[in-house]
Amino acid sequence: MKRFALTAVASVATILLLAGCSSSSGMSSPSDGSRPVSPQQDKSSTGIAEDGSMQTEAQIITTGWVSISVTDPVEASAEAVTVVENHGGHIDNRSEQAGAGSQSASAQLTIRVPEDDVTETLDDLKKLGTVESVSISSTDVTAQTTDLDARITAMQGSVDRLLDLMAAATDIDDLIVLESAISTRQADLDSLRAQRDLLGDQVAYSTIDLQLYEAGTVPTGGPKDFWGGIVVGWNSLVAALTGSLVALGIGLPWLLVLVVLAAITVVIIRVVSRRTAPAASSSPSPSSSAPPTS
Repeated sequence: MKRFALTAVASVATILLLAGCSSSSGMSSPSDGSRPVSPQQDKSSTGIAEDGSMQTEAQIITTGWVSISVTDPVEASAEAVTVVENHGGHIDNRSEQAGAGSQSASAQLTIRVPEDDVTETLDDLKKLGTVESVSISSTDVTAQTTDLDARITAMQGSVDRLLDLMAAATDIDDLIVLESAISTRQADLDSLRAQRDLLGDQVAYSTIDLQLYEAGTVPTGGPKDFWGGIVVGWNSLVAALTGSLVALGIGLPWLLVLVVLAAITVVIIRVVSRRTAPAASSSPSPSSSAPPTS
């Protein structure tokens, strides 16, 4: 009996030992160089937040303008095109004005470069001459792109369901109604996709306005939006009124002198006229002074 009990205990111990070895072999040991991945690390690598929601990559639109004074704007414009192309970008608009008479030479380019290469591209463009002014701004459109993606998905599902209904419809009236609904939904879907493509292009390629001018003729940066235009217009109006007031202040003393001279001239004319009128009336006429005839 005692021998049977010892045999049973040994069997149980052997089973427990084997179970422990198998469970330890399923875990990574520190000696093999690998570490277990935590749930937080796994979620961060797959773009899932701790609360279980999907993380969306930030969508940033970068725009700006650069004003550079150079020796030859036309030649510098060609060099700028080469710089942009070397960074994987392209030119949307390009205009050049050759110097003639009092007009100085200049060049304007609208540059599109990949978002990741904006800094490097600007650094290379600054080597063309002397940088007079730089302005770079960023706009976060993540919410807009997320909303458009959701609306596109929903609209595409609606179009697909209408197409299924149209395929199963047998009545002419139903077919006409479904075709009209599909046309409307498809037009809305195309519009949403166009908006999304535009945002995607603006995010992928930053827009930089480059202005090249001859040294000493670089103007200040112009307005880039509606409110900036209002500010410039108001400043122009104030400057015009100020100039008018200055001109009035300069001319006012001369105007007063002219008024005084005119008044003196009028007084002299009136005095002379009054003295001349009595003398003319008192002098006898030839007919009245002649002697009577017999």
